[in-house]
Amino acid sequence: MKSKIAIGVIFLLTYLGFLIATLPTTVVLNQLSLPSKLNNNLQISGVSGSVWDSTIAQVVVGGTRIEKVEADLSFWSLFTLNPTLGITFGDAFIAGPEGELELVLSTDKAEINDLKLRINANEIAQQLTLPLPITAQGDVELTLLNAQISLTKNNQCIAATGTVNWSKAGVIALEQNIKLGTLQADIDCEDGALALILSPKNDLGLTFNAYVRQGGNISGNGYLKPGAKFPQALNDALPFLGRKDSKGRYRLSF
Repeated sequence: MKSKIAIGVIFLLTYLGFLIATLPTTVVLNQLSLPSKLNNNLQISGVSGSVWDSTIAQVVVGGTRIEKVEADLSFWSLFTLNPTLGITFGDAFIAGPEGELELVLSTDKAEINDLKLRINANEIAQQLTLPLPITAQGDVELTLLNAQISLTKNNQCIAATGTVNWSKAGVIALEQNIKLGTLQADIDCEDGALALILSPKNDLGLTFNAYVRQGGNISGNGYLKPGAKFPQALNDALPFLGRKDSKGRYRLSF
């Protein structure tokens, strides 16, 4: 009798495993509940595969298109109750962001490991409210060693370590091609927000912090204080920034 029960349990577990393994990704996505603001700015198309090996042809977040998203679920991670996904997106021959990451989920947090992201600087610039129209040049590379997001406290940032590098930075503004040198930033957490803290070692005399808060809200503030290395071509743009303060700084925010 016991052997028949054991065989029945094994058969049931095998059958359930088969159902999960062949469960279409579209079924899982339809069951997800996202914040309304994010859901209104998120479009997913071309979903195929199972929960173990999924492919999404295109994801549009706001005005950014992410092509060719592929995700692999680690079977062994299910035994630790921390499902782990290996995710890649983009392609060197396709316009849009390109990169990879590991996503680990648990009951109270989401953890991102070893994120490597490359994105055209102009794609970022076009999402920002700037004092004058510009076209940004070059690529921005982001490396996130680890980030932890609370799933029980309004998606607050718990911890984050990484860097952002915009090498050979440049913009086209006021019909001039302006070289900005190299801009670098550190990634951290501040008061539950993901923070990008720009290194003050730059030719612009720029200090700036940007924040990503709950719901994907992005804000930033800082100062521009032209110095000896300030690009001469940018002097014509300074009046668009308003008046400088008593310390010779122009206030920046979005």
